[in-house]
Amino acid sequence: MATKRQFVSHTLGGGWATDFGPVAPVGADQSGRVSIPFLVEAENCFYELDGGPHKIGGSTNVNSTALESGADIRGIFDLWLMGTSGSPTQHRITHVGTTIKKDDADGTFTNLFTGLETGKNPSYMVMEDLLIMASDSTVDVPKSWDGTTAQNLAGTPPNFAFAVEHKNRAWASGDVAKPSRLYYSALLDGADWIGAGSGTIDISPDDGDRITGLISHKNELWVFKGPYHGSIHRIAGSSPTGADSFARDTFIEGLGSVNHNSIFRFRDDIGFMWSDGSVHSLKATASFGDFSAGALSAGHHEWNDQHVNLTALNTAQAVNSPRNGYVLFAVPIDGSTVPSIILMMDYRFDPVRWSTWPAYASVSLASVIDASNSNRHKMAAGTTDGFVTFIGQVARNISGNAISYKWTTPFVDYGSPIQRKYISIAALSFQPRGAGNITFGWGRDGNTMQTHSIAQGGSSTLGTFVLGTSVLGGAALANKFMELEEGGEFGAIQYQVTNSTVDDDVEVHGFSVALSSGSWSTEG
Repeated sequence: MATKRQFVSHTLGGGWATDFGPVAPVGADQSGRVSIPFLVEAENCFYELDGGPHKIGGSTNVNSTALESGADIRGIFDLWLMGTSGSPTQHRITHVGTTIKKDDADGTFTNLFTGLETGKNPSYMVMEDLLIMASDSTVDVPKSWDGTTAQNLAGTPPNFAFAVEHKNRAWASGDVAKPSRLYYSALLDGADWIGAGSGTIDISPDDGDRITGLISHKNELWVFKGPYHGSIHRIAGSSPTGADSFARDTFIEGLGSVNHNSIFRFRDDIGFMWSDGSVHSLKATASFGDFSAGALSAGHHEWNDQHVNLTALNTAQAVNSPRNGYVLFAVPIDGSTVPSIILMMDYRFDPVRWSTWPAYASVSLASVIDASNSNRHKMAAGTTDGFVTFIGQVARNISGNAISYKWTTPFVDYGSPIQRKYISIAALSFQPRGAGNITFGWGRDGNTMQTHSIAQGGSSTLGTFVLGTSVLGGAALANKFMELEEGGEFGAIQYQVTNSTVDDDVEVHGFSVALSSGSWSTEG
C-alpha cells in the first residue's frame, strides 16, 4: 500500500556508457533531485551543456550525382591554396573508387588521378602550396597537385602511406619495405627526399610493429607504432645536424595507434585510437600509462569487444570539431569492412561523454569550411554510395528519411532496492523544436517498456542553435505533464525517450516523476 508521495526531478549527469552495468544505485537528494550518472543507450544525439540530449541534424549532399557509380568515399580533404595574389582558392579533394577528384568548392568533381588501387586509406598534407597525397597502397606512389599540375610526387620519394608537416619539412612513413623507417624531406621542399637536409630515422626496427601514424604537437613530432605491441616516440630538434639536431625519445611502450587517420587534436592534447578500438590521449597516457581505465573510451570497452571489427579498424577515421567541442569517429562494426557508424565524444565534459550516431553511413570524415554559407565550419562525411555530405544540418532528415533519436537510462532504484515504489505522473522538460511527438517510456523491473506520447507543440519559427544554423523550434522551455494511469509498481525503473519523426528536432533537458513509496519486498 502506497503511503508517501514525492515529485522527483532528474537531470542527465553522464553520456553513453555500457560498462557500468544496467543499474545506477542513486537516490534523490534533500531537494528531490536525481542525477542519472550515465546512459545505456544514446543514439543520434549530442549533449547540451546541462547534459540534455539533443537530436543530431540531417545531411545535405555536396555533389548532386554519385561519384564513380556510387563507390565508397574513402577520403575528404579541404584544400586551400594561398597563392601570391591575396585571393586563396578552395578545393575539396576526395579519394573515391580508383580516382582522386577535386572540386572548386562548387560540388562538381573532376578527376585529378585515375587508375588507382581501390579501397585504400588515403592521407593528405600541404606544404609550400603543394598538396601531397598518399595511401596505404603498395602499388600507387605518392601524388602531388599545386592547383595546376597533377603528377607523381617529384624528388624520388619513398613509397610512403602518410605524411605530415613538421618544422618546415615533410615527414613520412608507411613504406612497406621499411615499416619502421621515418623519412624527412629537405627544408621547405616536400618534393626533395634525397637532397641536402633530407634523411631518415629508424624507430625500433624489427620490433614486431610498424609506424602507423604521425602528428606534430608542441614543437615535437610524435611517432606511433602498432598495431600489435604498440609504442609512442617523440622526435625533438630542428635540423639533421648541429646543437639542435633531431633526437628520438620513447614516450611509452604497450600502447600506440591503429592507423594514421584516427590520430586527432583536441583541447591542448592529442588523441588516438588503439588496435582494440579504445581511445586514449597523450596526457592521460602520461598519467595512467596503458591502463584501460584511463582511456577516454573507458565506459564502452565491452561494446567495442562485441561490435568493433578489429580486422578492419585500420579504416577508422577521427575528426575534431572545436566549435562544437566534440570528436567524431567513423568506425567499422560487426561485419562491415569499412566504417559503418559514427561515435561522438564530447570533451566539454569531464569525464567526456559519448553517444552513437548510426544514422550516418559514413566511411570518411573531415572538417570543411563552406564558403557558400558565410565560411561556416561544417563536418563533412563521405558515404558508401558516392556522396560527400555535410552532416549536422538544419533539416532533421537524411535523404528524406527520419533520424531515429533515442536515449535510455539505466535502472534506478532510488537508493532502496527493497522498497516498492509506484509511478503515477511524469513530466518531460524540453525546448519545443517541432510539431511532432516525443515518446516517453518507462520500464518497471523486468516488464515491457510502457510509453506515453507528448506533442512538442513547437512552431516553424527559425531560431539559432549551437551548431550555428537555424532549426525548427520555439523559444521557451516546456514541461509537459503526463498522467500515467497505468504507471505501475516497481523496485527499479528505467526511462527512455524516443523520436523518429521526419524533420523533427528534439532537445530534452530533463524529466520528473511522481513516486509513492510502499512496503518492503524481498521478491525478485
